[in-house]
Amino acid sequence: MKEVQGHLSAMGRVGKPVISTAKPTAKACQGQGKGGRTMLEWSDELGSRGRKPWLLLVKNGVVHRFRGESIPGVVAVLGGDYVKNGKWSHTTYRLEVDPSVRAVAGREGWRNGTFREGLAAVVGGGQPLDRWAAVANALGVSLTECRRLLGEEFPRDAAALDRVEADLGAIDDECEGGAEEIAISFGAPSRRQMAAGFWNWPVRIFDSAGEEVGRVAPAEGADGWWKPAVTGGMVRLLACERSDGIHGGYVSLRLAVPSGCRAEHGQPE
Repeated sequence: MKEVQGHLSAMGRVGKPVISTAKPTAKACQGQGKGGRTMLEWSDELGSRGRKPWLLLVKNGVVHRFRGESIPGVVAVLGGDYVKNGKWSHTTYRLEVDPSVRAVAGREGWRNGTFREGLAAVVGGGQPLDRWAAVANALGVSLTECRRLLGEEFPRDAAALDRVEADLGAIDDECEGGAEEIAISFGAPSRRQMAAGFWNWPVRIFDSAGEEVGRVAPAEGADGWWKPAVTGGMVRLLACERSDGIHGGYVSLRLAVPSGCRAEHGQPE
């Protein structure tokens, strides 16, 4: 069977769908619980690269994370099948959920290993979820509930989102024209560009008058663009993503900069 987000299968449902998944490739079976309840199967098996799965159950605007036990009024565990296989040992749970529950299943993201990356793959259309409001909207809950969930269950993501908000706020306060987010992607260099030092070139930030106001550069050594840093100016690095491609692949940066600025990757003058 093709790998699916969190291995969530619907064995039967009545009324509105309760499964939120971008590519529901798991085989669906016929079946129905008492009172119109939905019966699901979910596996806690690790994904490749050791990515941890999660199952969220949303009821009345509150998000519950399933941890292998029944949650009164939300989900009942009917049974489970354990498979012993070392690191890949897992349990496939048979669940019955309340008709008003919306289930969202996924795994930590493929590139950065974050909850937000996995959530974006499931319900966010693959678009980055780098702001609190974007994550709350993807989950379909209030910002207050979103903050509670991530703070308790995914603290690394919560800290990253707080940092983004703080960086944007700092630049907005310091700049007369305020701040804005911009993005730049580069990569897949030619052999000639590689020989010229392509992966050592910085990203420079220019204002509307063409003056350089800051830059982002790769770390020294093997870390390179895996750990870039702002080396000067009124610029904040909000996110950095790597993706596959020839000669080192691609790098995508999201930056907070003074309003009206642009970013360029190239050999410094």
